Amino acid sequence: MNDQIKKFGIDSLYGFNIIILIGIGRRLGIFNYLYGKGKSIPTHDNTKSIIFTPDELSEKLNLDNNYLDAWIHLAIECELLEIENVNEKWLKTSPYIYEILINRNHPSYIGGTLGAFYNITLIQEKMLKNFKTGEAMDLLDFPLEMAKDLQERGRRFGILIKRLFHKHFKDFCEKLDEKSKILEVGCGFGYNLETWAKKFQKAEFVAIGIDPEGINHAKKVVEENEWDERIKILEISVKKFAHTYNEKFNLIILNQVLHEMDPDENFRIKLFKDLYSLLKDDGILLVGESMIPDTFAPKQKFKLFDITHKFFEAGSASFYNEETFKKFVESTSFKKAEFIKEGGTYFWLVKK
Repeated sequence: MNDQIKKFGIDSLYGFNIIILIGIGRRLGIFNYLYGKGKSIPTHDNTKSIIFTPDELSEKLNLDNNYLDAWIHLAIECELLEIENVNEKWLKTSPYIYEILINRNHPSYIGGTLGAFYNITLIQEKMLKNFKTGEAMDLLDFPLEMAKDLQERGRRFGILIKRLFHKHFKDFCEKLDEKSKILEVGCGFGYNLETWAKKFQKAEFVAIGIDPEGINHAKKVVEENEWDERIKILEISVKKFAHTYNEKFNLIILNQVLHEMDPDENFRIKLFKDLYSLLKDDGILLVGESMIPDTFAPKQKFKLFDITHKFFEAGSASFYNEETFKKFVESTSFKKAEFIKEGGTYFWLVKK
C-alpha cells in the first residue's frame, strides 16, 4: 500500500509538475534562452550547467516577476534548478539538466519528448471525441508547437540510430563520408536531417516531405548551416519524386515516418517499390520505427516510450512489431530485413 501511495501520490505529483514546468518553460522561451546562452560558451560541448538570475530572465524574456518566481521555486523543488549563490540570487541548472532537457543536439536530450507529453493537452478535446467516433487524427492538423515537439522526439531517436548504425557498419559509413547521395523521406522540420548532415559532411542530401510548415523549417535549417550547395529540400510525395528523379541513392532514411503513412498494405508495398527504385544495388534503406508489441503480449522490460508513441497517435497511425514488419518487407521487392538492436535503440537495415 505504501509503495503504491508513493508511486501514484508523491512520485506522480513530482512527475506531473516536472511536465508542467518543462511545457511552460519551453513555451515562455526560458529553455531556448538557456540553450542560446550555453551555445555561446566556448566549451559548449562540455557544458554541464548554465548560471543565470531571475532578473536576467525577466528582462530578456519580458516575464512578470511574481509568476517567474513561482516557476523558479517549483523548478528548485523538482530539482530542475539549484541555487548557485543565495546573496546574489544566482541560479544554475541541476546536474545533467542542460544535456537532458535543454541542449537539443545532445544524444541524451528528451526535452522534445517531455514537451510532447505536455502538449497532448492541446489536442485532448479532439482525442476525447475520437474515443467515441473512432475518427482518425490528421497529424498535419496538430498544433505547430506539438508537431515540433514530436519531431524533436524523432530527432533523438535519429541521433541514437545514427550512432548505432555507424558502430555496426563502419565500412559503409566511411564510403558515405567520401562522396555519396543520401535521401531522407519524410524530413519533417529537418531535425533528423541536421543530425545526419553534420555527420556526413561530404555527402549530398535530398530531403522530401509533404508538410509545408515542416518543409519551410527544414529549408531554414539548411540556410542557417550554409548547406545550400549540397542539400535540396523538396515538397513532394515519394511516388511523384520516384517518377521524376533519375539518380539513385547510397542510403535512404525513413525515420519515424512509416507508421504515419496510409495504413493500407498495398499503399505501403507500392511505397517500398518506389524506394527500391531509388536505391542503389548495394545501398541501404534505414528504417527507424517504434516496434510495438500487441497489447496482450507478455510484458517486456521497458516499452514506455514506444507505447506512449502509440497512445499519442492512436487513430492516425499504424505500427508494426518485429514479426509483422519482417513479414511486410518480405511482401515487397526487398530481399533482406535485419533488425539491429542494442539496449533500447534499434533500427531495421533493409537491402535489395
